[in-house]
Amino acid sequence: MASINRFQTINDIPPSRGKDVLLKILNSPKADLSRLQKIATDYEMKALEMMKVERKERKQ
Repeated sequence: MASINRFQTINDIPPSRGKDVLLKILNSPKADLSRLQKIATDYEMKALEMMKVERKERKQ
């Protein structure tokens, strides 16, 4: 298995599936952190509501 040192460039890596994956990662857009935080908050709120419903059902 070949290794990459800090002096090599992308062009020095021979064509391979690994290079393709690396290029896809490097060329992918940055994540929208505020959108991801909102999604996480929404999921957390839904989970808390489900837990409350389950607790009420257990008490009955």
